[in-house]
Amino acid sequence: MPFFSLRQLSEGVMNGSISPVDLVEVCTERIRKFNPILNAFITVIKEDALKQAQLSEKDIRQGKYLGPLHGIPFSIKDILYAKGIRCTAGSKILSNYVSEVDSTSVKKMKNAGAILIGTNNLNEFASGINGINPFYGSSKNPWNTSRISGGSSGGSSVAVATGMVPVSLGTDTGGSVRVPSSFCGVVGLKPTYGRISRYGVMPLSPSLDHIGCITRSAWDAAAVLECISGWDHLDKGSVNKRVPIYTKIIEDSRAEKFSVGIPTNYFSEFLHPEVERLFHDFIEKVRLANNVIHDVVLHNTEKYYRYWRDVRIAEASQIHLKWLRTRAEQYSIEVRNMLIQGTKVSAVEYIRAMNTIKEIKNEFLSILNEMCAIIVPTTIIPAPGFDERTISIDDDTFQTRKALLRNTIIFNSTGLPAVTIPIGLTKEGLPVGAQIIGPPFREDTILSIAYNYECTNNTASKFVPPPCT
Repeated sequence: MPFFSLRQLSEGVMNGSISPVDLVEVCTERIRKFNPILNAFITVIKEDALKQAQLSEKDIRQGKYLGPLHGIPFSIKDILYAKGIRCTAGSKILSNYVSEVDSTSVKKMKNAGAILIGTNNLNEFASGINGINPFYGSSKNPWNTSRISGGSSGGSSVAVATGMVPVSLGTDTGGSVRVPSSFCGVVGLKPTYGRISRYGVMPLSPSLDHIGCITRSAWDAAAVLECISGWDHLDKGSVNKRVPIYTKIIEDSRAEKFSVGIPTNYFSEFLHPEVERLFHDFIEKVRLANNVIHDVVLHNTEKYYRYWRDVRIAEASQIHLKWLRTRAEQYSIEVRNMLIQGTKVSAVEYIRAMNTIKEIKNEFLSILNEMCAIIVPTTIIPAPGFDERTISIDDDTFQTRKALLRNTIIFNSTGLPAVTIPIGLTKEGLPVGAQIIGPPFREDTILSIAYNYECTNNTASKFVPPPCT
C-alpha cells in the first residue's frame, strides 16, 4: 500500500477495500520510521489527520464519496499556508508563524476530501535548488543519502518517493518541483503560469512562481490538477479558463500518436554520460510507440539563465526588502547575499529581461504551433553529493546550482507547462527524469504523452528506493 499510486488508493477507498484511517496510519508510521533519516517533514499533524480520516470513512460508507482525492493523505511544501498550521517557509524569520487561512490549493484539496498530514522541508524561503537548509536540516535523497534530494521542494519529493504520502503540493520558480522529482524518481508537474492560484503561498518571484504537484504517476498528477486548477479572484495572476477533465482525456489518449520536438542544442549539451544514455533510450521508446520525432534548433539560449536570474533576484529582493533592512541577521548568508544582489538589478535591466523573455517565449510558441510537445532531459546530471560545489562534464566545469537549473528555468520564464517523469536508473542506482513541455494550458497533452509512456513501460511501479521497501 505505501507505494500504491493515487489511482490505486482511490479505487480501494471508493470500493471499501482500503480504509482512510488505515491509510493515514500507514503514512504516519512511515514518516516516523524514515523522517529521522531523510528529513522530509518539518511538521506532522497526525491527530488531526486521523480525525479527518474517520470523518472521511464515515461519509464514504454513507455514499457521500467526493472523488479520487477523498480519504487520501497529502502533504504540502512548508511555504503553502494551511489554517492553524505552522508555516516556516524553511526560514528562521517565520519559525513560529501560524497561518490563519488556507491557501486556495490547500482549500481545494480539503474540499475534495483529501487529508492534510503535514508540511515538507525545503530550501530557506524556497530560495535554492538543492534541498539544503541551515535551520531545519537538509532533506536527503532516498536512493542514496549521501546525495541531495534537489530542491526547493525536496522534502515533498522525498515524501512521495518513499511512500510517506502519495501526493504533495510544491512550488516551482526555477525547477523546484521538477528537479527534486527527477532526482527522487517521481512525477513532478509544473502547470501553465496562471492555471493554479498562488493565493496563500509565500512568494519568491511572482512572475516566475508556479504551484505544482508531486505524485507517483501521470494519472495521479492529472487528478490533482483537476482538483486545484481554476480561476481565483484572490489571485490576479490566475487565468479564467475552463478546467478539463484531465484524467479522462489521458485515459482516452492511448491510441493517439504525438508529434514531438527534440532540441539538438542547449538541452542536449553537457549531459552526464548516464543521463545521455537513458534519455536516448527514452526517446527511442517514444519513437517506437509510433510518435513522430522532429529535431529542433533553438536560438538565444545564452540568454536563458541571465534573464531568468535578473527577474528572480530582483523580485525576491523587493518582497524581502523590509526584512532585509530590519532582520538581515536572521537570513542565512547565502540567501542574504542573494537578496542584496537583487537590490542591484536596475529597472532598465529588469525591463530588458522581461522583454527578452517574451521574445524567447515566442520562439517556443512558434515551435509548439507545429508540434504537440518538446522533450528534454530534466537535469543534465543525476543527483550530486552534498559537498559538490562544481560539476565537471568532459572538459567543462559548472557551478552545481547552474547545472541543476540549466534545463528547467526557461519554462518558468515562459510559463509553459512541463512535467518530469522518471525514465531510468544510472549504473549507480540514481533516478533520471525526462521533461515534457507543451503549449500554454495544454497540460492534457504533456500528461497524455507521460501516461502513454508509463502504461507501455510500467514505470509507475518501478521506482521504489531500495531501503524503503
